[in-house]
Amino acid sequence: MLKTISLEGYLDTYQNRFRRADKLDLNVVGVDDGSFPASKTAREYALLLAVLLRRSKICGVRIGTIEVDGTDARTVLKSLVRTLSSDLVMLSGITFAGFNVIDISRLSNELKKPIIAISGDRPDNRAVRKALKDHFVDWETRWRSVRSAGTLYACKPLKDEPKLYFEVKGATPDYARKIIMRTAVISRLPEPVRVARIMAKGLSSTFTRTLQSQP
Repeated sequence: MLKTISLEGYLDTYQNRFRRADKLDLNVVGVDDGSFPASKTAREYALLLAVLLRRSKICGVRIGTIEVDGTDARTVLKSLVRTLSSDLVMLSGITFAGFNVIDISRLSNELKKPIIAISGDRPDNRAVRKALKDHFVDWETRWRSVRSAGTLYACKPLKDEPKLYFEVKGATPDYARKIIMRTAVISRLPEPVRVARIMAKGLSSTFTRTLQSQP
C-alpha cells in the first residue's frame, strides 16, 4: 500500500530534522568528487570538492583536482581541509576518481581530526582487491589503504530508507553514528556529503570544459 503524507506533514518532518541538525554545534566538512570520463585514454583529472557546513549553513568551499586512478587524493584533500576551520571530516567513501584511495587512518593522524567515510552500499572488498590486483602495479599499497579503514559499521539514519555504512578513524563508532544520525536531513546521506556531492557533480562539466580548453 502506497504511503501518503500531507504537504504540511512533509514540511514539518524536514523542519524538525533541520532543527535537530542545527543543535549540533560542530563545523563539518563534506567531501566528494566530480564525474570523469568513463574510458581513460590519457592522463585524466577529476574535481575534488570540500564544503564546510555549520548548523546546515554553507560556510566555505574548497576545490582541488586529483588524477583519475592516481595516488594524490589524500594529499590534495589534506591541503583543502587545512584551509577550513573544521571539527571533523565526512568522506563519500575512501576511493575517489576511480581508485585514487585515501588512507583515512593516516589522514586522521595528519589532520588531527575524526574522519568518517560514508557508503550507501556495503563495500565489496573482495571485488576491490581483485580490481586493484588486476589493474595496478602498486595494488598492494592501495590495498593497505583500503584495509586501514578498519571495521565497517552500519546505521539507519532514516527509518524509511536503507542502511548506511561507514568507517571511522579518530573517534568512536558511537560518536560517528551520532553525527551521521543528526546530520541526515533530506535523505539518509548526511548533509555535508550530500551538499558536496551536488556541488561536485554540478561543477564537473565546467571543470572538464576548462581542462579541455587548456593547451
